[in-house]
Parts: sequence; structure tokens; C-alpha cells
Amino acid sequence: MATKTTFSINSKTITKAFQDLFDSFKSSRLKVSSKNGQEYLNISLLLAVIIGIIFPVAFVVLIILTLICSLQLAILQEDKQEEEKQKMIELK
Repeated sequence: MATKTTFSINSKTITKAFQDLFDSFKSSRLKVSSKNGQEYLNISLLLAVIIGIIFPVAFVVLIILTLICSLQLAILQEDKQEEEKQKMIELK
């Protein structure tokens, strides 16, 4: 007998999806650096997206500078599991 799974979309699943997306944006950073390691920009990914929406020219300029000047773009995400492990205190 085949098992049938259903997926329902309701306000809770939509809210949880947006909350998870927002949390991942909050815990991520945009880093712009040169090939030799000099860091030019290190800001929250959420702030970078907001700047990109408000000033789309800034996003285009960043892409052009990345191609011309050999800059490196990186999206860094913090590990939540390591933070949780560090918070655990064992009492004997």
C-alpha cells in the first residue's frame, strides 16, 4: 500500500518560512575583499539586500568593480550549532 503525503499551506507554514528566511539573512554577512586578503566591506547580508533594493545602481557598481578589480565576494554564515555547544555548561 502506497503512503500518501500531503502538504498544506496555511498561515503558520508561510510565517515560519519567512521567519527562517529572515533569520538566515540576519546570521549571514557579505564580505568584499581583494585577492591578497585586504577587506573592503563586511556588512550584514540583510543590510546589503536593503541597500541593493533601495539603490540598485550600487549593486551594479559592486558587480562591475568585482569583475574589473578582481575582488572577491563572499557570503559568510554563522554556525548556530557551535554557539549552542559553547553555551552548555556541565556541572558535577
